[in-house]
Amino acid sequence: MGEYGRVSEGRAGDAPEKIDITGLLQNFYQAVLKLWWLVIALTVIFALQAYFSVSTSYVPSYVASATVAVSSGTGASAEDVQELFPYMMSNGVLAKVIAEDLGTGGVPGSVNLVAESGTEFLTITASCGDPHQAYDLLQSVMENYPQVAKYVLGEIKFIVLDETGIPEDTGRESTIRGSYKRGALKGAFLGFVIVFLYALSRNTVKSKKTLKKELNLMDCGSVPYVREKKRKKGTTHNSLSLLNERVSPSYVESIRKVRTKVLKQMEENDWKTLLVTSSIPGEGKTTLAANLAVSLAKQGKKVVLVDCDLRNPSIAGVMSEQGHHPGLGEVLEKKVQLKDALSSVELLGGELTVLYGNEKENANVRVLGSKRMESLIQYLRRHADIVILDTAPSGLLADAPVLAKYADAALYVVRYDHTKLRQIREGVQALAMSGIHIIGYVFNGDRSGNGRGYGYGYGYDRYSKYKSYGAYGRYSAYGRSENEREKETDVYGRIIKD
Repeated sequence: MGEYGRVSEGRAGDAPEKIDITGLLQNFYQAVLKLWWLVIALTVIFALQAYFSVSTSYVPSYVASATVAVSSGTGASAEDVQELFPYMMSNGVLAKVIAEDLGTGGVPGSVNLVAESGTEFLTITASCGDPHQAYDLLQSVMENYPQVAKYVLGEIKFIVLDETGIPEDTGRESTIRGSYKRGALKGAFLGFVIVFLYALSRNTVKSKKTLKKELNLMDCGSVPYVREKKRKKGTTHNSLSLLNERVSPSYVESIRKVRTKVLKQMEENDWKTLLVTSSIPGEGKTTLAANLAVSLAKQGKKVVLVDCDLRNPSIAGVMSEQGHHPGLGEVLEKKVQLKDALSSVELLGGELTVLYGNEKENANVRVLGSKRMESLIQYLRRHADIVILDTAPSGLLADAPVLAKYADAALYVVRYDHTKLRQIREGVQALAMSGIHIIGYVFNGDRSGNGRGYGYGYGYDRYSKYKSYGAYGRYSAYGRSENEREKETDVYGRIIKD
């Protein structure tokens, strides 16, 4: 396979990957930007759940309290009164007196005495589910406890310094507030755990430096990230198509740089067929293949672009072609003649011919490995300077490695922060095993520079409308006479005949 097309040695596909702390922190930051709504949603859900749970099950507790000074003729202190109180309650003597005083079957709440150290002050609190009962219980304790305790401590007297009166439920608000705060913290914690696990699982490529380190492939350039905007009604071109004059000049320039490197390798090695693939869906290989074809055609090359992804044909969508076109599968299955399936795009200085895919075709993907497919590629390369084959992802399906047997070279597309290293290695290895020359990789959607992408519509105000490039027509056979075209069609028919 020559200098290019090898995966770095000693890096088995199943080998454990080292954890990059800096990369992990960057992953976490990006995960927060992507999943912030989940953290907020879990915070709100847990807070509401805790609020309704506590508010519906909350049992109010009313607390009446009083501060008294202890006066004793026998020298009994406030601390002595405090220590004796639990014993008086547990033996039932004081409890019985209080129950009889209140006219209840027992003490209707709880009572607590706390002496202030070094003083004769005593704080008495009575808690109950009813505010009036709480207050009555407090009064009964202050009145009856000295009478019962005199048999142990001698004569004592409580002098009331301060009391709350009939209490209000001041604990409800603080209890409920505390519950939804705790619920919100639990929800936020769970959200950040999910974000962290998500970040930990995304060991994706975020720089060309990583690719250079992991793969022995040539760097064919970077394509900047572009924020796509919805097309206005009546527009005819996709925002990321070079057929669209409103596309960012920086994006156009990045495609030109890729074209220069690819064309140099193609011409030096006398290669004419280029296969464009990636590891997984969503890496932008179809957009790159279409724009590379347009750029090469504008350079004066005769280019044929073929949509070889029978499962998910996308070339027409990238080029905003709304008309119905037969697909590659229909040509290979002899349902449609090649001349009826090819469409030409007129460009200044060059010719671009496209074999679009049919969204409704359910062709057997085995036809990609047939002799008819090989003959088709050979036919196209004889009548073009460069044939570009847009294929299904190499790391996901076997379509690209199968087609690689009939192509001269391959271009691998890697999207920024989209694909894991393991998936890239597996895709490149699967492609390399076919024996094809892998020219190198293109780093698509690159944000590793200044962290910002170029928005569609850069220089938008300078254009009042799209400039027409001419309507799509039938295969023009690159300007040959009608007789020559008929002869070529006959030749093609004989070549691919099973």
